[in-house]
Amino acid sequence: MRLIRFLILFPFFLFPHADDMYLLKGGNVFLPNVGFVKKDILVDEGLIISIEDEIDSSVSENVINSDGKYITPGLIVFSALGLIEIGALPETIDIRSETYNAGFDPSDAFNPFSQAIRLNRSKGVTSTVNIPSASGYFAGLLSYTKINNGLKQKKQGPLGLLTSYGQSYDDSRAANLMFIEDLFSYVRNGYDSTKADQIQFFYGTDNEYRFTKRDLEAIQKVINKEMPLVVRVNKATDILKVLEMAKSENINLVLWEANEGHMVAEEISKAEVPVIMDPLNNIPGSFDSLNATYENVSRLHSAGVKLAFYYDQSSGAHNAYLATQSAGNAVALGVSYNEALASVTSNPAEIFDIKNVGVIAIGYDADLAIWDNDPLELMTQVETVFIDGSKQDLSNRYDELTERYTKEEELPNSYRSR
Repeated sequence: MRLIRFLILFPFFLFPHADDMYLLKGGNVFLPNVGFVKKDILVDEGLIISIEDEIDSSVSENVINSDGKYITPGLIVFSALGLIEIGALPETIDIRSETYNAGFDPSDAFNPFSQAIRLNRSKGVTSTVNIPSASGYFAGLLSYTKINNGLKQKKQGPLGLLTSYGQSYDDSRAANLMFIEDLFSYVRNGYDSTKADQIQFFYGTDNEYRFTKRDLEAIQKVINKEMPLVVRVNKATDILKVLEMAKSENINLVLWEANEGHMVAEEISKAEVPVIMDPLNNIPGSFDSLNATYENVSRLHSAGVKLAFYYDQSSGAHNAYLATQSAGNAVALGVSYNEALASVTSNPAEIFDIKNVGVIAIGYDADLAIWDNDPLELMTQVETVFIDGSKQDLSNRYDELTERYTKEEELPNSYRSR
């Protein structure tokens, strides 16, 4: 095994790239299925190329002393980062579409220079799963984008097709189930793509039950199991109906929110369906969530359901990084520490089959965060972030404004630093 590893790494050691080779020395490294262990990490050409108890410092000119620090994979958040700048200004919102629904992928509108991205990057976030919000029966396609500096970002996807089930639609729940069964049957048995194009360009798509060719192709990917159907659903009886539908349609399923999931946790676990959730959602904000409770996350975890966390609380994209707060509270509610941290790093990647990210392992992308203390503690600060092995600028608007209004106070505002 050691010989194979040596042969894989030999080209890196023989032709090291001095500028982008980094040695992270002596940090507490979060390893999959292990937890924090003191290790050295060697990074080159954007990849993690070695993880050892001891790596000689002479191998790289760029050595970061991480003794006493905590090193984790970069956080993967579920958000509208880069797609919403100011929620109150429609002209800065790119997660919506009135033209497409199932085939709508907002990631092409991603703005890497969003102030929200700078802030989240400084808090340990290295990538986002983009959440669409189209107006039709389907909200659109989930996709993955790294949030590194510069004009080019690595993307993956589509990851899944997002929709809702429950009281969010005016029609009966039964009618909605009938509709999706009929729609899947129509796509599965072949459809006239020419007619779909005619509907789009000659009749418009203002009716939410009218689909374009692009939309139907996205639904076909769900039927072919190329990606899962992701259903935002909360009521326990609705969750059971969605599980039943997915089984009868023979499609892969991911549940979103699932505020009453704790009431049917065994059924979700038996179906091997993962849940994307905010553990802090304990308020019955709708008739579908009357039994919402803090114990939702611990009961799902105890049942063996794979979980991934986001931070909701009506906070917007700027606060997506607070997924660590959701994870920390999950620990307080009974979830194991390692599983809680995995729920904001490796689990999102595993659930949506995102390649080469989310864990610290040889050959994976060097997306790393170095923390001065426990990453799930509120007061912990991020000291260094790597995305694809590149050390990131962690300046952000919050710090700049703090500096502007606490320094150079003798000057008028317009003469102070930005």
